[in-house]
Amino acid sequence: MAAMAGYVRLGAAASAPLMGLGTWKSPPGKVTAAVMAAIDAGYRHFDCAYVYQNEKEVGEGIQQKIKEGAVKREDLFVVSKLWCTFHEKPLVKGACQKTLADLKLAYLDLYLVHWPFGFKAGEDLFPADDKGMAVPSNTDILQTWEAMEELVDAGLVKAIGISNFNREQIERILNKPGLKYKPANNQIESHPYLSQEKLIDYCHSNGITVTAYCPLGRPDGSKPDAPSLLDDPKIKEIAAKHNKTPAQVLLRFQIQRNVIVIPKSVTPQRIVENFQVFDFELTKEEMATLLSLNKNWRICAMVTLGGRYYRAAFPAGAMATSLQLCTGARMPLVGLGTWKSAAGQVKAAAMAAIDAGYRHFDCAYVYQNESEIGEGIQQKIKEGVVKREDLFVVSKLWSTFHEKNLVKGACQKTLADLKLDYLDLYLMHWPLGFKAGEELFPADDKGMAIPSNTDFLDTWEAMEELVDAGLVKAIGVSNFNHEQIERVLNKPGLKHKPANVQIECNPYLTQEKLVSYCQSKGIAVTAYSPLGSPDRPWAKPEDPSLLDDPKIKEIAAKHNKSTAQVLLRFQIQRNVIVIPKSVTSQRIAENFQVFDFKLTKEEMATIFSFNRNWRVYTMSMGKTHKDYPFNAEY
Repeated sequence: MAAMAGYVRLGAAASAPLMGLGTWKSPPGKVTAAVMAAIDAGYRHFDCAYVYQNEKEVGEGIQQKIKEGAVKREDLFVVSKLWCTFHEKPLVKGACQKTLADLKLAYLDLYLVHWPFGFKAGEDLFPADDKGMAVPSNTDILQTWEAMEELVDAGLVKAIGISNFNREQIERILNKPGLKYKPANNQIESHPYLSQEKLIDYCHSNGITVTAYCPLGRPDGSKPDAPSLLDDPKIKEIAAKHNKTPAQVLLRFQIQRNVIVIPKSVTPQRIVENFQVFDFELTKEEMATLLSLNKNWRICAMVTLGGRYYRAAFPAGAMATSLQLCTGARMPLVGLGTWKSAAGQVKAAAMAAIDAGYRHFDCAYVYQNESEIGEGIQQKIKEGVVKREDLFVVSKLWSTFHEKNLVKGACQKTLADLKLDYLDLYLMHWPLGFKAGEELFPADDKGMAIPSNTDFLDTWEAMEELVDAGLVKAIGVSNFNHEQIERVLNKPGLKHKPANVQIECNPYLTQEKLVSYCQSKGIAVTAYSPLGSPDRPWAKPEDPSLLDDPKIKEIAAKHNKSTAQVLLRFQIQRNVIVIPKSVTSQRIAENFQVFDFKLTKEEMATIFSFNRNWRVYTMSMGKTHKDYPFNAEY
């Protein structure tokens, strides 16, 4: 048997092995054998959770080895986690007892609150509303913590801790009046691409041990084009120097930071290899190299368990990930923009976005790619990753269809291309109507738009009929100024008011007056070009670049985030929806990782100060149109 090595102190009386066996996604048919192989290889630490739905089999493996005399119960360090549907105080003890019964144990060495948010209690582990968003419980984590403390007093657990908590949430517990037991451990995602230096330092400075899950980057669940830690040339180079595998280097990296690791495997050879990390040491230079790989690339930006995908507000406390429209429906704050996404790439982008947690897709007839977006969505529905009701799909009526008798057909064409029965939101793309016909941008000999003889109030009536016909759930406008919105709101006989207005908005065009006006009227705002549309075809070398702005880069560095993530977070904190466009899987995932940090009031003020009313998209061919929107102040 391999010699036991490597512990970290866990409070005053206990020690936790630095190496444990992770059991997430270990299927019931294999996990018993994996646990037994791990004990034979020297493991004494097992990381479990109720939601993994395999604790019975883990318990069978442990009990078999105790029966064989290979180990005693007191030799082992067994961890489990309280699931989100059991956050109500009266439910905590029963949840723990269920885990103990499944594991066939009298006590746990460590019991963690799996996530800081509580879900609605019940049999459904992932209770979701009609938009796929969590149905929360009316609980406070501090109340749940009191019930956790009672488990210690009852002798059911030796220590308690947390998982996926950020610094502010940990601080709340530490500052809780009457705190009896502080968290002994915080389990978080950590690897060289997400080094979590600040959070780990904070935990260690407060006497809280840290466990890293996904320490190898989860190679069994990544997309083909996602960055791979095991294939990183710098990691492979370090591994070759030590005659070790890249996996062993990644595990050793955490251990030298005094961070516990719980690599998951059901393969005996790999289980053994992962444990052989106590016979070499990385140099200071190698540790610095590994830390330099950080890119804040989070794998678990959603929870993917039991074959179901569940959008989680990645631990940012009460940070909302959606907002409520005037119709009562909820609209995700981050969507995938699809303007200029090429037909050959947009299907894969839509699929990658769904895998990354996106549920909101912003489309338009004029983008000429709705068929491919529909294929991507349908593929993911077919795979069982999402249901139609999980998604929020937006499209837009183009300007050549403003005549009342053309509106329904235009919407039906979009629905057919997207392969959907209804849209969640349908917007009038511009207030200006163009001459009907096949030409999307009909122009006169001076290059100016040929208008239609239409009034957008008549077009709005046809939009309202789409709601009544069940073809769309809500309607809205895009690129309207406040006077034009006012015209719609004051329309005699108005049946359905605009639920959303989509406008260009970024720190160089903050649109404060228009955003405030819309929100005061109960109209949600979506920002397009939130990053300044750096890939626009008409960009000039002398144009200002938001992504390269030194002040934004400075704010990004403070939060260990990209400039793009700061620009998106800026809008979200204004309660403005964002629809960044990308066809690159890594960037799609990065753009979604904006719910785990918060800009300060000073940083928000700094970003607001950049405003210069600089508009990327002016629709210059429409400047002579009677309904051209950009002559008004806002």
